[in-house]
Amino acid sequence: MYNTIFHTAVTANDSTAKEQLGAIRWEYSTTYGWRCYKYVQAASDTTVANGTALAYTDYTRTVVSSDRDDTNANWIAGVGVGAITASYYGWIQIKGYHSVVATDAGDDIAIGDALILHASTDGVVDCTAAGTAPVTAVLGWAYAADVD
Repeated sequence: MYNTIFHTAVTANDSTAKEQLGAIRWEYSTTYGWRCYKYVQAASDTTVANGTALAYTDYTRTVVSSDRDDTNANWIAGVGVGAITASYYGWIQIKGYHSVVATDAGDDIAIGDALILHASTDGVVDCTAAGTAPVTAVLGWAYAADVD
């Protein structure tokens, strides 16, 4: 890991970019281990909340959206860790354990299932059952069952 001092908190919500767009940040938690974050811009139609499932909207992989019409299901970005206002800048989590990921509330996600972007609902994940090949890129893996 590189020793870098960042100007902003992981929960930043900046009206102008305070970090280099696309910057990668690693942090260690004694509870959750290593987690990785990326500094991005929220699309003009996206307000990010903690746990919002996001995809990239651009080839530079620096603008994210929860709007399925604006993205490609295979351009998975990560999940929100704090509130980012539409068109503002902030950090999203791209690797590591996240305790809150928005789901479609179908209660069909089991431990070990692949989490994929929901096919028709913005900002949430659906699943592909463990042992089944996912049809789109995998956002992560379920460590707990989806219950209301």
